[in-house]
Amino acid sequence: MPSGSARTATGTTTGITVAICRDPALVRTVRLVVAAVARRTPRDEEFVEEVRLAVGEACALLVGPDASQAATAGPVEVSMRLEDRLRVVVRAAGTVAAEDDPTSDIDGIEPWALLRGLIEDFSISRDDGVTELSMSWPLG
Repeated sequence: MPSGSARTATGTTTGITVAICRDPALVRTVRLVVAAVARRTPRDEEFVEEVRLAVGEACALLVGPDASQAATAGPVEVSMRLEDRLRVVVRAAGTVAAEDDPTSDIDGIEPWALLRGLIEDFSISRDDGVTELSMSWPLG
């Protein structure tokens, strides 16, 4: 069986993981990959754009605006799985650009608002210095 695929009792699960260094220029690459994965679903192009925008925003929040931190911080990892839903997890160790709680704001700017507006099933967790954003969309 090819790498990235796993057979389950209910069908086939397709998954891909992309890891990028913390360079804001590489967020575009992740957007392209996630759009390609979203196009494998039975959903329309509006759905693809929603997923692309949400994952791009999540990556941008974890990558940060400064490419110079790439040398001192670990990669940002994006895992995508097609199951009964499209599930995406964006994970980064160390300092992330948006350190605040997902329900707070910084000087009147709420960095998580776009993600909460785009995704019904969105969660954020921080454990042992790792920030993880989980999101999923129904396929039907």
